[in-house]
Amino acid sequence: MTDHFPDNIMNALKDALVNVFWVKKHLRELFDRCQVPSELVAAQNWELYKYHIIDPVLTALNTSQDGLGPLRRILAETLNYTDGDHLLWVADGKKRKREAERCLERLRLLVEKHDQSLKAEQEEQARRRKEAEQQRGRHAFYERLAALKDRFLEFHQQPEKQARGYGLEKILYDLFDLFDLQPRGPFRLRGEQIDGAFLLDADDFLLEAKWQTSKASLRDLRDLDGTVTSKLDNTLGLFVSVYGFSDTALEGYRQGSRPRLICMDGSDLMAVLEGQIDLVDLVRRKRSIASQRGDVFVPVRDIMSGVY
Repeated sequence: MTDHFPDNIMNALKDALVNVFWVKKHLRELFDRCQVPSELVAAQNWELYKYHIIDPVLTALNTSQDGLGPLRRILAETLNYTDGDHLLWVADGKKRKREAERCLERLRLLVEKHDQSLKAEQEEQARRRKEAEQQRGRHAFYERLAALKDRFLEFHQQPEKQARGYGLEKILYDLFDLFDLQPRGPFRLRGEQIDGAFLLDADDFLLEAKWQTSKASLRDLRDLDGTVTSKLDNTLGLFVSVYGFSDTALEGYRQGSRPRLICMDGSDLMAVLEGQIDLVDLVRRKRSIASQRGDVFVPVRDIMSGVY
């Protein structure tokens, strides 16, 4: 396994221990407090010089899987000394004090540099993990989006109009769910059939989805508008018509009361399914255009080209 600490820190720690813990008894008490394995402590010849005791103990801790904890505790206790005043009583006390303080300062600087480097490395590893997770998330997202596009294209071959309509409702539900819009499936109110609903920002949207061979009419728009009008003020409508909307319908609806709808056609839907534009961005932009200009349907190509 890789050593817990590099050689420069280990050598500095050995020097600090030799000079700060002048009495062997205090050194042994340090090892006991820091939970150095008792068999490792007992295996040393305590008649030898301190360095010859310290070196095998620290080397064993630095190279063993369980040695990191005791090593960190030894480092912490050693660096708790801010000076060498406790050595003034020994022979050449002032010299011993200066040497201990020099060793402590060197060790402190090396540990601080090591900790900063370790923190930077950990932050970089965390960044890479997060980036990898995001990459996996994006990959999964676009896989689901591609699957929805395939389903949409398959339904183009469906000759049964009603089957296409149900298929569109399910595709839209899954699409809104993919974009975290909290969708609700079709539901029936008294005298009304709602194809679905979703939430964006502070607005509740009611959904009308049509996949018929003709373009949506003014009556279609007004039917959804009537349903929306009967709800709370923060309710809007999204009308999705794969084959678009007649000019008469759009112009007639615009001449009525304040618009409460925004509209999407098959080209808009395909742009989202192909990943050309984010669904949430598209709905927000269409809502903004309808609010500012009164245009409830602006093709996605005009939005993406900057016409609006």
